[in-house]
Amino acid sequence: MFRKNSTPLSLAAISILVLPQVALAECRPVAGTIDATVVGGEPVNVLGNVSGDLAGSTRAVLTGQSEDDDGKINLTLAHDFVTHGRSSLKTSDAAVWTPIPGQNGVFHMATNYTIEGGTGTFAGATGSLKNDGVADANTGLVTLRYYGEICRD
Repeated sequence: MFRKNSTPLSLAAISILVLPQVALAECRPVAGTIDATVVGGEPVNVLGNVSGDLAGSTRAVLTGQSEDDDGKINLTLAHDFVTHGRSSLKTSDAAVWTPIPGQNGVFHMATNYTIEGGTGTFAGATGSLKNDGVADANTGLVTLRYYGEICRD
């Protein structure tokens, strides 16, 4: 019971005190490079070295492929990144290889990665990455720059 001289708490103030607090995700930017080689197999695997914030190694598995009328190749992939500290990050991805004019079998590569979790430092991770680089189908070499944001609740 409030006394006549006291000021009652407003409904907004009570709701702040009573309602559960929603945790906001902590996100941090990441960036670096990937130098990889297509090693073939069924399904096709790509293995590579990663520098920068995710320094360690990566493996990409090709899960789907289609080609547009204009020669662009659309890929779906799944990546596993393993850092030098032995934390891992799992992603599902959509990539587009666009032919570079005058360079037969060489493509500009752009990928959108959706982070689906991980282990160690990346347990419960979410977020997204992008890359930009070159894929040479003649040699099987892929050179990329990645950037994005990794979040944890």
